[in-house]
Amino acid sequence: MSPEDLEKFIHRELRALPPRKAPAGFEARLQAAVEARTTAGALAPAQLEASIHRELRALPMRRAPRSLEGRVLAEIERRAAIAWYHKSWSYWPAPVRAAFLAGATGVAGAAIAAFYLLSQGAAGDAVVQEIASGFGWITRLTGAVAWTYHFIHQLVAGIPPLWLYGGLAFVTAMYATFVGLGTAAYRYLYRHH
Repeated sequence: MSPEDLEKFIHRELRALPPRKAPAGFEARLQAAVEARTTAGALAPAQLEASIHRELRALPMRRAPRSLEGRVLAEIERRAAIAWYHKSWSYWPAPVRAAFLAGATGVAGAAIAAFYLLSQGAAGDAVVQEIASGFGWITRLTGAVAWTYHFIHQLVAGIPPLWLYGGLAFVTAMYATFVGLGTAAYRYLYRHH
């Protein structure tokens, strides 16, 4: 949480407090001081302002409510617990920002190259081939992913369907059990608090 955010939060909390009352006799003293000065002679606006300022500064300081500190600390902890990817760009870790910028720059470069080649009258296959030559590692990566997919597909094809459906039913039952136990534990733990 930045100092500006903390200051805004504290300001909102203080504005939510009920208005404070002046000490007994304050209004009468202020009125008497203003009348005494005005009867002695016309006060200049600066002198009147200084007189009112002195009287207002004589008021006792307003105490913050007891719960304000706890609420401020709780808000600081809440904001500190927010994951970085739920915050704005400036809170992202530097390596993630660099990776995002590199990826976004690559995509933007590929789009600009494709639009340029298409505007020059190149065929779609030529554009794909030109862009793929610059991104050879993507071709190798997609080849590895395709090989892995075909390998897993062959493994799964050799498993009897009854086993697959039984495994799927078992995983579904375990998931439902986990959700049910989690719900029961949550209700038990937080009902008593």
